[in-house]
Amino acid sequence: MQNDIHYASIAELSRLLETRQLSSVELTELYLNRVERLDQPDFDLPADPSRSSGEKLATIITLARSQALEAARRADTTERRGPLHGLPYGVKDLLDTRGVRTTWGSRIFADNVPDRNAAVVEKLEAAGAVLMAKMSMGEFAGGNTSNALNPWKRDRTTFGSSSGTAAGTVAGFIAFGIGSETGGSIVYPCSAVGATGLRPTLGRVSRYGAMVLSWSLDKLGPVGRTAEDCGLVLEAIAGYDSRDNATARREFSFRREPAFPRGTRVGVERAAFELAAPADRRVFEDALEVLRDAGCELEDISLPDRPYGPIFSQLVGCESGSFFEPYFDDGRIAGCFPYNRARIASWMAARLQPTSDYLFAQRVRSELIREADELISRYPIVVAPTWPSGAARREVVDGWPVPADPELEPGGTTHTRLKIHNVANIAGLPGISIPCGFDQEGLPLSIQLVAGAWEEQVLLDLAMIYQRETDWHHRRPPEPFRA
Repeated sequence: MQNDIHYASIAELSRLLETRQLSSVELTELYLNRVERLDQPDFDLPADPSRSSGEKLATIITLARSQALEAARRADTTERRGPLHGLPYGVKDLLDTRGVRTTWGSRIFADNVPDRNAAVVEKLEAAGAVLMAKMSMGEFAGGNTSNALNPWKRDRTTFGSSSGTAAGTVAGFIAFGIGSETGGSIVYPCSAVGATGLRPTLGRVSRYGAMVLSWSLDKLGPVGRTAEDCGLVLEAIAGYDSRDNATARREFSFRREPAFPRGTRVGVERAAFELAAPADRRVFEDALEVLRDAGCELEDISLPDRPYGPIFSQLVGCESGSFFEPYFDDGRIAGCFPYNRARIASWMAARLQPTSDYLFAQRVRSELIREADELISRYPIVVAPTWPSGAARREVVDGWPVPADPELEPGGTTHTRLKIHNVANIAGLPGISIPCGFDQEGLPLSIQLVAGAWEEQVLLDLAMIYQRETDWHHRRPPEPFRA
């Protein structure tokens, strides 16, 4: 068996399982043993992110060893159901999993064991995949403050609430993962660690059984080692669900052979590229050259200044405050981690705001969606750095992980300056983050491709073409993981 089998793509692992060169039990045991050796700290998770896990990455809150091995044995003795059959995976720990605890990244829910599966977990189970792990996340899906460390350099941030999913995938602890994104929590962690992550169109994937942060903004999506991985997983989890009335009656059938027309106009958000330092900008310009060589007609675009931050904060604050109201009322919210108390206070304040403020924010949002539709009608894809620098330091000052405030993101740049990213999240548009190189400290850099609603295949086509021409997605963090 190859020494680096834990880094293989879904397609590679699926071939090994289908040809019986490898069993699901063998693969699951390989991942379980690797996690126990390299990931699990000597204290229970979730924990305050300021607590040091030393050389362990702490990407997994709960390792479902017995359940995973039972599912793997079942996979080995039943008819194959598709490319995910027998593959061990992890989900962000805000998705309900029957018999396996779901903590929302909080010690408040450290003993919460659901009696149901989230819709995504149901679909993956139906595809024959093996649930192995509940991945680390920021408490209540917030900010840049989970326990997960960066496998490229442990003193760097993993940058977003789906950080355990992204870091665990890159570190070779799971075959693929599921994350959630409200304002950046799939693509930002993927950028920090060099994973490939897809944010689907709002309504593409059911959120039944997932913690709510914002009903009108939350999305669930796949994280993998390749764009093809993301397409295979999206095909398995997409589809209408009557239990989530935001889902659309649209099927998604993934085409593995890309068909991207030469001459397609691609908008380049030039202002976002100019946020990068000169050395990093050269890496991003090289990525644009690959797109140009693939037949894209690149055109610089500029987006208007809009109140992305205030609109996003108003929507999320009001909707989160409403969802978490029972935990304010029964007093449990007081048990949140210290770093999260300012955020919790903002939810309380949002609950006291006039309804007219929320309605005004939704009205402005509708105008932003109209502008996004006009942009996408001219440029089927828009490209920008996912983040304009490598991962910033993950510092702890007076017990607080820094940066803790979601308005003050790593790298000295507030996320409100990345306009196409904010347009995409507010408008519910799909995007994919793919690694495109490294900064001078050996930390990953990534670009994000954004397309129109329901055009995930267009994104995957171009991302697959890009990854056929480059090998950044094949680069692996050195072991032992750098301090």
